[in-house]
Amino acid sequence: MMDEQARILRGKILGALLRDARLDAGKSMKEVGKLIGVSSATISSYEHGRRLISLPELELLAYHLDVPLQRFIEPSTEDLEEEPHFDPQVMITLRQRMIAAMLRQRRLELGLSQKQLATAASMPPSRVSAYERGDRAIPIPDLENLLKVLDQNVSEYLDREGPIGKWHRSQEAFERFRELPEDLQEFFSDEEHRTYLRMAQQLSRIPLEDLRAVAEALQDLVA
Repeated sequence: MMDEQARILRGKILGALLRDARLDAGKSMKEVGKLIGVSSATISSYEHGRRLISLPELELLAYHLDVPLQRFIEPSTEDLEEEPHFDPQVMITLRQRMIAAMLRQRRLELGLSQKQLATAASMPPSRVSAYERGDRAIPIPDLENLLKVLDQNVSEYLDREGPIGKWHRSQEAFERFRELPEDLQEFFSDEEHRTYLRMAQQLSRIPLEDLRAVAEALQDLVA
């Protein structure tokens, strides 16, 4: 499990990545803080590793800076046509509660008590309790540590349904497209091929047994 020294180191790495993303976007700490509803002092604390950012805050920050979340979660684009209007604090609070509920559900599925989870994750039971109630933002290192015990990973807790989730899915789709061979990229990008793509999409929704029946019927006609 992650000890305190490793937790601090993870925070420092996250902070450096956050600073790089902010500078790449040409934004000040004050501007970035306003985007996620915190002060510039808080952003400074995040970037210097003195304070640890939570997943909902990181999601919102990555969204506004148009940076893939994997850059922060697993260190190694397209802009929305219209940015949705939402209160950053409301969104972060809602996501915090959702993550809390997911953690609690997973713990119960594994038959663990809060004390057992806290012991395995090397943190006070009171902290785990606060996390599960959604009363306290979960810093990324703590979330990663808890999920190791729960045999899960951070990607399972990312926003998938909200505006940030839709943005994240579009980024993932774009990255998958970029991984395709060049000839397939050209084929998919050609407007003249849209009919074939639509047909393939419709065929993919037909049960396999029905497709086999159609294929057999066509073979009989040809014969």
